Amino acid sequence: LYDPAENGLDINMWSNSNGDQILNIFKRINKVDLSKDASEILNILLFTNAYYPEINISKDQFLELKSKWLIKNFNLQLIEDYLLNNQVINEHPKLTKLLVDDYLSRSEVKKTCEIFSKIKESIQDEYLSKFNIYCLIYNNKKEEAQLLIDLKKELGFEDKFYEKKINYLMGYSNQPDTKISENTILDFHLSHRTNPEFKFDPKNSTSKEIWKYLSTSNLLDNVK
Repeated sequence: LYDPAENGLDINMWSNSNGDQILNIFKRINKVDLSKDASEILNILLFTNAYYPEINISKDQFLELKSKWLIKNFNLQLIEDYLLNNQVINEHPKLTKLLVDDYLSRSEVKKTCEIFSKIKESIQDEYLSKFNIYCLIYNNKKEEAQLLIDLKKELGFEDKFYEKKINYLMGYSNQPDTKISENTILDFHLSHRTNPEFKFDPKNSTSKEIWKYLSTSNLLDNVK
């Protein structure tokens, strides 16, 4: 593995960097297509340490800069490594959603839930916390899932669609809820999981994520 310290890179370099210069550099970088080597060097500089610049730039601005770079390059493994190695899920909820939604849209449920099993911090984002509860049920950890559900309800959580689906998966209800939601890929997956006779005809307005999910789950009856 590449060790920045052994290769002459100061892993504390960001703390003394001028934020104005960093922002200007990335404005120029975003306008060009970097070579593979240049991209790898930038990845090393951005993601081998958790230090933040302190001059003329806020921590949130720097985190947003990192997120935009990862989204632009869309390297799922790099995104996963960055989020889990640094345990910065709560600092990058949009980036985490991008990662887990993409895996789920490929019907890689096991892979998706493996990510949540490696998160050590308490998840603050509402969508990701619902995803985490589902993954606990998927991994047959229903007692842990119920504890999180109870905690969320004490804090005022209310989502009738989600609760009906979860109740069915927990075994509290024998009657499937056949309502289908396209609001998120998680909602759509729960619609599929809780309906033994699930059937869905996509339209032109159906999101690409759901089209991908239907395809990878062999749910497209009419290929045309």
